[in-house]
Amino acid sequence: MKKFIFPVVLILMGTGSAFATKMVKESKQAIEAGYRLVNHGEGQFECINADKDCSTVATANVCTWSADPSVQLRAVGSETMCGELLYEIQP
Repeated sequence: MKKFIFPVVLILMGTGSAFATKMVKESKQAIEAGYRLVNHGEGQFECINADKDCSTVATANVCTWSADPSVQLRAVGSETMCGELLYEIQP
């Protein structure tokens, strides 16, 4: 009986650890304000806040501006340059 319990306990502990690790990774979803890049012509760009929160965790859905869904939102890099692409927040 003792030879049976020890392996079962080890398997259950391993399974529990795997689920705990997965949940920690999923909870590290960083929320950032989405910015849209506006071209004013002649190489003049401006990064404007789109008033929408997005996630840095890559998913299939890119975060888009609610006023124009064809505009993809980005993290702010500087006033004249938007950084990397952001993604929709997953529930």
